[in-house]
Amino acid sequence: MFQLLETFVHIVEQETLVKAAATMHLTQPTVSRHVQQLEQQCGMPLFDRIGKKLVLNRAGELVYRYAKRHLALAEKMRDELNSFTDPEVGNVYLGAGLTPSIYLLPPLLALFREQHPGVTFYVRTGSSKETLDALMQREVDVGIVTTFQDQEGELLGTPLLEDDLLLVAAPTHPLAERGSVTLEEAVQYPFVLMKQGSGLRKMLADITAERDLPLTIAMETDSLESISRLVQHGVGISCLPRSSAMDDVGQGRLRVIQLEDAQLGARTITLAMRKDSIIPACAAQFCTYLRQWFASKDRRPK
Repeated sequence: MFQLLETFVHIVEQETLVKAAATMHLTQPTVSRHVQQLEQQCGMPLFDRIGKKLVLNRAGELVYRYAKRHLALAEKMRDELNSFTDPEVGNVYLGAGLTPSIYLLPPLLALFREQHPGVTFYVRTGSSKETLDALMQREVDVGIVTTFQDQEGELLGTPLLEDDLLLVAAPTHPLAERGSVTLEEAVQYPFVLMKQGSGLRKMLADITAERDLPLTIAMETDSLESISRLVQHGVGISCLPRSSAMDDVGQGRLRVIQLEDAQLGARTITLAMRKDSIIPACAAQFCTYLRQWFASKDRRPK
């Protein structure tokens, strides 16, 4: 059927059997046979034959419209299939947690695009759970998350970076003058934290719960950038990943407070992929680039 439709479209656009046959490098009898076979499959004539001239009738106009769509889709399919073998062209559907998408990926994506301009990225941001769900539903090719959980055993996780957590305060905060405190001293002050259910919130809650130390919540939000700004304005202190905090620390907008008797821990930035899935060559090349970039040396912001 595909070859018959292709011949039919060439006849319509070239206007004669002779020109269509020349364009397709076929004999005229072969082109005539294709038309007859297509008309038989459609169950009606597609041309009105006026002498030696073929004039497209209303049925033929309908078939022509659908044939054009069919051929266009087939060409699009071939182009997308080519992206599975050509690493320099194609689309990468990337899911990323909030921390990676805002603080880690922008410079990496810029560098990769500079080296591979034929690759287009479609980045979908969300929580780690939302990103892993999108990966399982095949809505993204790869995911970069801060909390990797594979309850069904269908994902492969590759650790990229240990992003340690920091206790931060505004430079004018009383703790900033001291530089180091105990955990019990720190929880005497109100905190600005991520919303309930976030991995970052749970890490701090677990540490304080182990010592039976209550947390006073001044404000909660779903944005690390918002937390940083609120801390800078003195609303409270907070616990932030190094990757999100060090730019503001370097600019003097935040101060890191050392804990004398506790470790806040670290979140592992992880590259997640489906175990049984074939991804485009450009996406596979990007994954290799990520692994090599993070493995080359300590990439934590200084």
